This record gives sequence, C-alpha cells and structure tokens, in this order.
Amino acid sequence: MPIYTHALNFIGTRARYLIGSGALAIMVAQPAAVRAQTEDMSSAAAATPSSGAQLEDIVVTAQRRGQNLQDVPLSVTAFNATTLAQSGVTTVRELNQVDSALNINQSSGVVVPFLRGVGNPSGSTIGNEASVPIYIDEVYYSRLAPIDLELANIERVEVLKGPQGTLFGRNASGGAIQVFTRDPGDELELSGKLGYANYQTYSGQLYVAAPITDTVGASISFSGSDQRDGWGKNLVTGQDTYRNKYINVRGKIVADLTPTTKVHLTGFYNWQRTGQGITNGLYEGRLNTDPQTGATIAPPGFYDAITTENNFIRHKGHGVSLKISQDIDFAELVSISAYRKSREFYLTDGENLPVNFLRYELNARDRQISEELQLKSKAGSSFDWIIGAYYLNSRAGYLPTSVSGNAVSGQGFLAQELYGLQKVNSLSAYSQATFHVIPDGTNITLGLRYTADKVRGIGSQDLVLPGGAGVFPIPGTDYNRRFTFKKLTYKVALDHKFADDVMGYVSFSRGYKSGTFNTLPLALDPSNPETVQAYEIGLKSELFDRRLRLNAAVFQNDVNNPQVQTVITTCDNSTPPICVNAVGLTNAEKARIRGVEVNADAVLSDGLTLRAGLVYLDAKYTDFQNAPFYFPSPVAPFGNIGPIIGDATGNRLAQVPEWRFNGGINYKLVSSAGEFIFDVNAAYTDHYAWDADNILQQGSFTLVNSSVTYRLPDNDRWSFSVWGKNITKEKYYITELTLAGGTGNIAAPAAPRTYGVEVGFKF
Repeated sequence: MPIYTHALNFIGTRARYLIGSGALAIMVAQPAAVRAQTEDMSSAAAATPSSGAQLEDIVVTAQRRGQNLQDVPLSVTAFNATTLAQSGVTTVRELNQVDSALNINQSSGVVVPFLRGVGNPSGSTIGNEASVPIYIDEVYYSRLAPIDLELANIERVEVLKGPQGTLFGRNASGGAIQVFTRDPGDELELSGKLGYANYQTYSGQLYVAAPITDTVGASISFSGSDQRDGWGKNLVTGQDTYRNKYINVRGKIVADLTPTTKVHLTGFYNWQRTGQGITNGLYEGRLNTDPQTGATIAPPGFYDAITTENNFIRHKGHGVSLKISQDIDFAELVSISAYRKSREFYLTDGENLPVNFLRYELNARDRQISEELQLKSKAGSSFDWIIGAYYLNSRAGYLPTSVSGNAVSGQGFLAQELYGLQKVNSLSAYSQATFHVIPDGTNITLGLRYTADKVRGIGSQDLVLPGGAGVFPIPGTDYNRRFTFKKLTYKVALDHKFADDVMGYVSFSRGYKSGTFNTLPLALDPSNPETVQAYEIGLKSELFDRRLRLNAAVFQNDVNNPQVQTVITTCDNSTPPICVNAVGLTNAEKARIRGVEVNADAVLSDGLTLRAGLVYLDAKYTDFQNAPFYFPSPVAPFGNIGPIIGDATGNRLAQVPEWRFNGGINYKLVSSAGEFIFDVNAAYTDHYAWDADNILQQGSFTLVNSSVTYRLPDNDRWSFSVWGKNITKEKYYITELTLAGGTGNIAAPAAPRTYGVEVGFKF
C-alpha cells in the first residue's frame, strides 16, 4: 500500500474519532442541505432527491465544474434561497449567521468579509479590494455596495474556505463567496413577496420568467425596500438616523443558439440611499471634546447621533455580463465578459460631534471591465483539467473628496479637495488538473496561476478659495507613479475515499492579494502585496444512512505582509496647517492563523433538521514591530493619544474572534390545516479587537433569528410568514474607526431587533 494511503488512513481514523466526539458535543449540523439546481457553470446536474428522512445531495461549482459537495477536496458551505430566507439571511453581510468561518462587518456602506481570519479591514476605501472576493454569476466584482449583495431571487450561495489562488485568483487570499441568481426555465413563472416590518419598512420582490422561443428564455427580477423610520434620532437636527431605501433590477436571457452553444446575458441596475453601515455616532463609553470650545461631549444613545447633519451614502450602479459556453469535440470553451460602473456620494461629519469642524463629501467613481476564458475537460475524461486566462481593467477613486468646515474656513479657504485615482491592469493565466490515481478512490489535484498586476496611482490636493476666487494647488501634493506586482500561486491536494461516504484530504496552497494604493488621500506608495500560505487537513462524511453529514478541517494560514488598517494624517503647507485624518493601509511583517472548523447537517425525522457550525481561530501577529497604537486619553481633550508606533507582535489579528458558533432547527409540519415551517437560528461571536493594538474591543454577542411560514392545504401558491431578527436585542457595532487626536472613536451600530410579516406568491 502506498505511503500516502497509510497517511490518509491514519488521518481518517483520527478525524473520524474527533468528528464523532464533536458530533456528540455540538449535536449536529451546518446549514440545512442545499439542493443546488445549477449547471456545471453551464450544465451541472441538479441535486439528487433522497428517499425518506435523508439528506439531499449538494452540487457545488467550487472547482469551476459541478461536483457533489462531499467529493470536493476543500472546505465549502452552500445555501439555497429557501434555507437563507428561513434563517433570516437576506444579504451577504448576514451570511456569518449561518457560516461560522465568516466574520463580516460593514464600513462606509461596503461589506468587509473575513474568512477564517483572513480579511482586509480597510476594504471600504475605494480601489482597495477585499481579501475575500465576491462573485455574482461567475463575475468578479472589485467593489460591491450592500445593494449589490442583496440575496433576492437567487439560486444559491457558496462559501469557499482557504486561498483560492488558482481557479479564482484575483485577490482571493482568504477564500471566495459565489452568488448565483436564478436562470429562466422553459415554463412561465411568476413569483414574489410583499412585506412590512417595524421602523415602517415596506419591501417587495418580483420575479418573472418566460420562454421566448423553444431555445430562448428570459427573466427579470425586481426588489426594493423603503424604511421610513430610523433606528434612532439625531439629537442636533431632530432627523431619524440609520434609514435605508433601495431598488434593484436584474434581467437575464438564456439562449441555446445551437445544440453546442449556450449564452447567458445578464444586466442590472440599482440605486440606494442609506445611513446604515456608516459611522454616525461616537463609540459607546468614550468621551470627546468640542474642538472649538473645549466642552466635554459624551456619546449619544446607541442608535442616536449628534452630528450637524445626518451622514449618508447614495449609490447608483449598473452593469452587464455575457457568458458564452461552446461545446467542442474534446472540451468545453467558456467566455465570461463583464462591464460594471458605479457612482457614490458619501456625506459624513468628520468628527461626529455637534460642531461643523470637519465635513467630508466623498465623490467616488468606480468602473471595471473583465474578460475570462476557460477551456475545460468534459465529464468522463481520464482526468479533469481546466486552463484559463483572466483580464481585469479597473479605475476607482475619489474625484474628489471635498473637506470643509470650520477647520478649513478658519484658515481662509472654502474647502480642501483631495483627488485620488487608482488604475489597475491585471492579467493572469491558470491551470488545474485532477488525476484519478485510483479510480473512485484516490485523486491528486495540481493547480498553478501566474498573475501580473500593473497598478497606477494619481493624486493631488487643492485649496478652494472663497468667493469664486479660484483653486490653489497645494505644492508638493502631486502624485503619479506606477508599480508592477507579480506572483505565482498554486495548489496541491490529495484526497482519498476510505469508504463510499467518507473522504479525507490534505492540501497546500498559496493565495495572493495585490498591493494597493490608499486613495484617501493618494499621497503615498502602495502597500506591499499580501501572501497566504495555507495548510489544511479535512474529512467529509455522511453517516447513519445519510442522516448525518459531518465535515471537519484543521488548517493553518501563514500570512506574509498582511495588509492592516491605520489612520493617515496629512497636512497641507498652510500656516497653521490644515490636517485631515483618513483611513489607510500599512503592512505588518507576518501573521499566523491556526484553526479548527466543524460543520454538520442532520435529519432527525421527516421534516425535522438540525444544523450547527463551530470555528476556533488562534490568530495573531507573529511580527509587527511598527504597529500604530491609539491610547484613550483619560483627560480633556479626551479622544486618543497617538498614533504611537509600537510592537504588536503577539497581538490578535484585528476583527478576528477566537470562537464562532451557529446552530439552528427547522421543522416542517404537514397537517390537514396546511403546512407550517418553523425555523430558529442562533449565531454566537466571541469578542474581538478592532485594531492591531488590541486596545478597543467589540464584546461577544449572540444573534437569534426566527420565522414561521404557513401554506394553505394543497396549495403551494401562497405563503404567509412572520419573522424576527436579533430577537434578544443585542447591541453591537459593524464598523469602528479609531481616529487620532481629540476626535476619538466613531462607530456604526448593527441593526436592532426587527420583525415583520411577509406574503409570498408563485404561479
């Protein structure tokens, strides 16, 4: 017997013992089984129904082809639309409530995901891409506003753990999230939802799909929400805080042009105005001082603000993508082309105090063009292979950020304008192959990708003179430089089936995130690229006649040059100088993340399923000798002392909790009175530090969601639901910004308890 088989047998024996013990401890099961009725990026087989009280097969496309979840040699979780809706998950930001490997915050209106401890805390700054990229219908989005991440009229979501440096590549150093929307079928379909919730929130969804000809189908999806009451009050202006309003439209045409050619054409438009996910108040418990009078200012209520005007962001975006799949004699050729453009206007009180000291108007512009080509083997080939190339061209920046207020007008100027634009040309080629060393028993996967990123930063700063007297360029602030970053990433994996329902695997992979400029303001060279070396041992199993699915992994990520958040203070040449605080990026030297992940799914009887997931992370900086430290000042002017450069070696990684747990129960009761579906989901997040200095901490919290759905007897066309989120009224933050000087810490709260009713229909 080969030595690797001995090794895997040993791993399998130990892992089965550990997983079995874990099953008794956590009782069961990660997200309820997902019927991923998708195609292998064009034609994956639908999930296979099981007989009796058993789990259903889950088909995922984590390796760019349709595969059973239990056959993929990496950790993946998948969720269909029904599972997410019943669990209370309606946006990508809420996925961390059903997947414990995720910790997702939100900053400046942009989602900031961390996966197994790898993430980019400054991902909200335009031009800086996330370490966990998000794909919608196989298209990579370099920047996504919350409205883009609404999970309405979708097919499924897949979460890929660990670096995806071969098949996905673009900045996927922590993993990847894939969202798939619904395809039109060959029958007319009309479905939707109408809802009302507290805070006077009206919402609706509509999906219409129809065959145009025997070979062409089209669909259009609408969704929107209007929250008319805020979570709190602005105690200065009397306005509501944290309101949200959006509309989202997506259309899709699927056509079989010939028996061997299939086309997917997708377009979208969205608009949003929101105050959620934006710093609108002081961090609870912190004191600040009026920078003009010296008076002490205590923070307002948790959902209240004391700004001179409400902070908000207005987003408008549109895009189109075209996927062409061509079946040729020996393989399938796929082309995925995409274009996207968005505009954002972000108004924020710079210090979140009842004085007009600093006022920021951020005019963000973002445009990307991408093209991907794939050539991949067909099912039944002697080995599975794929080769591909990917190109991305993006332009993103603030054109401009206008800073006004008393701090500027006191120097005799109307405003200071900061221009920062980043241009990226990224080109990569990749290949991956899986060799069936022992058919239906042992496989070896080898993957390789080479990426070249050309990054250009352009920046300047001007002073606007009052009375229309013109603009005065600040000497020495012009910046225009180019950098090229190149990296070879790879994956090596070995998987072995110990039985038909037990598979073990080991893998070694490298992920890479490109260097990036800080565009607010763009005055410095970019941060260095971030590289993740990942090691993983995993086991996937289905036990007790497929009534229990239990998957586990042990992993370690060694991170070189992790990109971390800091605050950059820049001053002009006036006397006295005008200084502006802005979020930026710097690099630590090294970090290490060790962890264990256990996910499971159980069917106890007809209609009754349990789910749970557990993640433990030992995540720390192993070398960070030039870290920014911000110490709270105990005396006026309060705020923070710093930044002071110190040694953060041994500190925990920012925004990475040590423990996360999620669990839930779903019960379907069929009676003569109709069908009732009960669902309860709970997610626990351990405390974590907001910054590398580990001084300011977010306390632990538990979120509980619940829903009850009723359908009429022998009629699945109508459904009636009652739901609640954050039932226990936990108060916690989804973003925090530590500023230098008397301003201190500003933050944005997560949603309070929300509840509502919903009517669903389909014809």
